[in-house]
Amino acid sequence: MITDPALKNKMILIHGVMMAFVWLIAVPSAILLSMYARKKKKPWGPKVHMLIMASAAFIPYTVSAILAFTVAGQINPKPHSSIGTVLSVGLWCQVTLGVVNHLVFRYRRKNNCLPNKRPWNNYVHIWLGSILAVLALVNIPLGMRIKRAPMSFFIGYAVWVTVLASAYLYLTWMKEEATHASIEHKTHPEEIKIANETK
Repeated sequence: MITDPALKNKMILIHGVMMAFVWLIAVPSAILLSMYARKKKKPWGPKVHMLIMASAAFIPYTVSAILAFTVAGQINPKPHSSIGTVLSVGLWCQVTLGVVNHLVFRYRRKNNCLPNKRPWNNYVHIWLGSILAVLALVNIPLGMRIKRAPMSFFIGYAVWVTVLASAYLYLTWMKEEATHASIEHKTHPEEIKIANETK
C-alpha cells in the first residue's frame, strides 16, 4: 500500500488515464472495426481486433490494474473497486476465450468441419465482451466521482459515450454487403462453409 500522498495521487492519475484509454478508445476501436469489417466482408477484421485487444487494451489494462491494487493494498468492497475487480477477472477470461475460439476455428477450417452457424462459444465471447464494456462505462464515472473531477469531464465523457453508442448502433443495423469473394476473403466460419458448399 502506498502511503506517500504525492506518489499515490500520481499513480491514481496514471491509472485513470490508462483505463480511460483502454475502455474509451482501444476497446471500442477493436469492436467497431471488427463489426465494420464483418459487414463489409473485409478479411482484416479478426486480425485487427486481436492486435488492438492484445497490445492497446490488455497490456495497458493489466499495468493499470496493478497500479490500482498497489495503491489500495487490498481489494476494496466499494463499487468502483468491486467493478474493477470483476473487469480484471472478466478481461482475462475474455482474452483466454478469444484465443481458444481462434484455435478452434483454425482447427475446424483445417479439417473442413466448420459449422453452418456461428458457434456458441463465439456468442459467449461477444456477449461477455459487451457486458464488460458496459460495466467499464459505468465504472469510469464512478472513478471520476471519487477524484471529484470537474463537471466538464463528465460532460465530455457523456458526449463521447454517445458517439460510441451511435457508431455501435449504426454498425449493428448496417446491412451486410453481398459478395462473391473467394474463400480467402471470408472472415467467419459460416461464410467459409457456404463458400465451400457452393464450389
